[in-house]
Amino acid sequence: MGFLDNSSITVDAILTKRGREILSEGGDLNIVKFALSDEEVDYTLYDVTHPNGTDSYGAVIENMSLLEATPARTNFRSFLVNQSLAGAQVQVDSLNYSSVDTNANIALNPTTVGAPAEQYQFTIENTNVVKFSGTPNSVSTTANSVNLVAQSISTAATTTVTIIGSTSGIVNVVTVSVKADPASNTDPTGPKRDRMGRLNATSQGTTTAPTGGGGGAY
Repeated sequence: MGFLDNSSITVDAILTKRGREILSEGGDLNIVKFALSDEEVDYTLYDVTHPNGTDSYGAVIENMSLLEATPARTNFRSFLVNQSLAGAQVQVDSLNYSSVDTNANIALNPTTVGAPAEQYQFTIENTNVVKFSGTPNSVSTTANSVNLVAQSISTAATTTVTIIGSTSGIVNVVTVSVKADPASNTDPTGPKRDRMGRLNATSQGTTTAPTGGGGGAY
């Protein structure tokens, strides 16, 4: 890990885990989507009370040292948003649920602070680990809140639930770790459902998305 030279505009792009696998096998990359992240930027430092006026509101942010993108983490913690939403956040009761028991329920009730109230899109990374209560075959749903149900799995596993404000586009990510169930034969790294709810026999485990000021592509 290193710091980017913020004296010039820098775009640091890296591939997802799947993209790197294809490249290592000699395949061609047909990039169809990418994501931009400003994860290392703390927009709460945008100071509208700065005595030097509007030109200085973002002085602290503009002079921050930016980190290089790294593929070692599992997901983005923030995304680029409209400038008018500076300082706004999607908040949840907890970002990390650990050692969750089989069949336990987790209620996610996000709220948007600093922007108008909105609905949210919830997306489960691995539905072998948790599912939506009432719609177990869904990977993604839009609602004000959701209930998750921890699944019976043979080995302990972790997944993420991405929450995106339907109007603001602000993102937050919740991590859920579920305990192993000695009576289960379900491998959490086995086939999982895609975003259309279809069982994908080629999906194995969790994917790693790039973070920290970079972009990623499949």
